[in-house]
Amino acid sequence: MKRGIFALFLAFALFSCAKNEKKTVSADEAILGVSVIGTIGMDGSKPRAIAVEYNRDLAGATLSLSDFSVSDYGLSLSDKDLNAGKNPGKPVKIYLNDKAELSENGTNHGNFVIIELNTDYSVSRYARSYLATMAAGVTQTADIKTADAIISAGTREVGNFYRYEYVGIDPQTGGARPSEFYNYAREGTFSIPEIKGYELHLTSFDREKLGLKNAKEAFSATHCFDEANGKYWDFELPYAIFVPADYDSSKKYALVLHLHDAGSMDSNPLLTLCESQGAANYASDYFQNLMKKQGLDGAIVVCPAISEDFFMNEENPHYNLRIARDNWTLSCASQAVWQLLDSIVQKYSIDMNRVYGSGQSMGGMTVMALAAQRNNFFAALLPLSCKWGTNFKKDEIFAGSKSFNAPADGTLIWKTDSDGNEVDYNNWFYLISDDNILYYSTAGENDEYRVLFKDLCGAEVEAADMYLDEKTTVESRNKIVRELTNSQSPLGIYQINLSGNVGHMSAWFYGHSTTATLEWFSRQTRQSEMERAKLDLNKPFELADEQIADDLHAWQKRDGSAVYIPTGKRGAGTLGYNSLCTALGSNEILLPGR
Repeated sequence: MKRGIFALFLAFALFSCAKNEKKTVSADEAILGVSVIGTIGMDGSKPRAIAVEYNRDLAGATLSLSDFSVSDYGLSLSDKDLNAGKNPGKPVKIYLNDKAELSENGTNHGNFVIIELNTDYSVSRYARSYLATMAAGVTQTADIKTADAIISAGTREVGNFYRYEYVGIDPQTGGARPSEFYNYAREGTFSIPEIKGYELHLTSFDREKLGLKNAKEAFSATHCFDEANGKYWDFELPYAIFVPADYDSSKKYALVLHLHDAGSMDSNPLLTLCESQGAANYASDYFQNLMKKQGLDGAIVVCPAISEDFFMNEENPHYNLRIARDNWTLSCASQAVWQLLDSIVQKYSIDMNRVYGSGQSMGGMTVMALAAQRNNFFAALLPLSCKWGTNFKKDEIFAGSKSFNAPADGTLIWKTDSDGNEVDYNNWFYLISDDNILYYSTAGENDEYRVLFKDLCGAEVEAADMYLDEKTTVESRNKIVRELTNSQSPLGIYQINLSGNVGHMSAWFYGHSTTATLEWFSRQTRQSEMERAKLDLNKPFELADEQIADDLHAWQKRDGSAVYIPTGKRGAGTLGYNSLCTALGSNEILLPGR
């Protein structure tokens, strides 16, 4: 009898232990994959969090950052890569969630572990691609106890990337650069909320190559003149477009054209959206509300993608579509952009008093050139860190060849100015002299137009200095921009000269991230340009008898000697004047005024 009772007790005890014993599974088996939640900062895209997906609910788990080892874009940076902040990409917060999304406090159940990363830093230059910034890997390095299981430490990293070999084009030689290797995120394994409202339009070639056959079609451009070879081209122009979700054709919207730089040339427009804060800014609630304060119902934003290695057709699979070249010629992409803009104006309800042009480096050069091709078409221009301005003398023999001047057909390129006066669009200094422009540059760069305006017409350009270091705040930058742009100037042109901890990309890093820039942009109208007189420059350029000493501005040639802007005779125009050009890969230089 006693043995029977003992046996029953033992059996019950063993049953209870078996019932309470937790199953153990390896993290290598339990982790299904990782995805990255990105963000767009002043230096472009960067990872904001990593979502680790498990094959089971982790309810009851107590999570610690020490439970995981992480690799991400920020952690791959060194101190010399940074121009602000510290600890890039360092894990700072961890929690459980039932979706692969950010949360204030997370949930008490779900299949996702969210690891938030430090984003309070900026780099001196943008990464090669958004695919590099969105790559990440995770290893579970400690046991995790859930309500009904133990997930033991894993032995391998689970990532969302593959190893990619990048071979770029050397602009000095035209040949291939040495191979560079990066971790690239696989498409579909990341999200960037700031640009989710953009619709991508890809070429048929890229839809096939990227496996995105359901993507929207690129714009079909026809009969576009290329100043490098004098030929007309038909091709597909890829682009991204943002249309407010509540768009109503009975209302009016602004239109913003944003053009990227030459460091991020690709036929996938997602690169354009990720390389700087510009595209994200224009689609943001902040900017859309600024436009609503101006009496509109928001803004439509279009961002073309220009590739240096573009599949034009079977006979030209590697066409250089670079839109603005450093010898001031424009590719056929410039006319394709005009055709695209015209199609958007026809399709959507656009207030033609509020069409804006924004661009950085190559993109800034382009919007400035476009501004002369259609006088006062843009209500305002925001060129950032770009070569500013030139008069085009394309028939000059330079670097062993001459370029071809795009014909003014009266449709894509206008033959008259906005007042109906006959004008040569190559007279750039004259045509932009009544425009609304806020120009960001590093100190001492691109002063040619300021010298010519002063020497020829006695006109002074309003400018302000902005010194940048780690103590610089958005508030301090806003104050400088507001004080400058609120000043009463006979010209609508303002220049911000950056100095301190700056490089070529600093102008668009800080220009786009200074909210006062957007405030100024949103207030400008074409009407205000039409009410302003142009400078008296629509006539031949004449040199003064002697150089005005105070206006000497030197460019350094590669041999260290100086080249000066010739002083114009007071009252002369700028027809026949040619700006300084340099030839890539050589010491050849085309002097201004020759």
